[in-house]
Amino acid sequence: MLVFQEVYEHPSQASRVRLNVYEYKPETQVAGMGPTEPGFMVTEDRVGTVTVVSTLGFFPAQEQAFAAVRSRARELEAQRYGSLIPAA
Repeated sequence: MLVFQEVYEHPSQASRVRLNVYEYKPETQVAGMGPTEPGFMVTEDRVGTVTVVSTLGFFPAQEQAFAAVRSRARELEAQRYGSLIPAA
């Protein structure tokens, strides 16, 4: 389930970047079907003509997931990306 999303845009590029945090609760114990413990998945979506999704990590605690998002956001801002909706 999506618990957080922030969208970034570059002043001269047509694509956008979405940083997402998903809450993960395992529903099955099938081997190879994802982590067996609950946690938070952080992804980055590059949205243009197609959408490319990258996993930035799986974290056992929500605070760790949000720290990863803040770190990636700082990297994007250093590349001149700006948040479309300022973080509260």
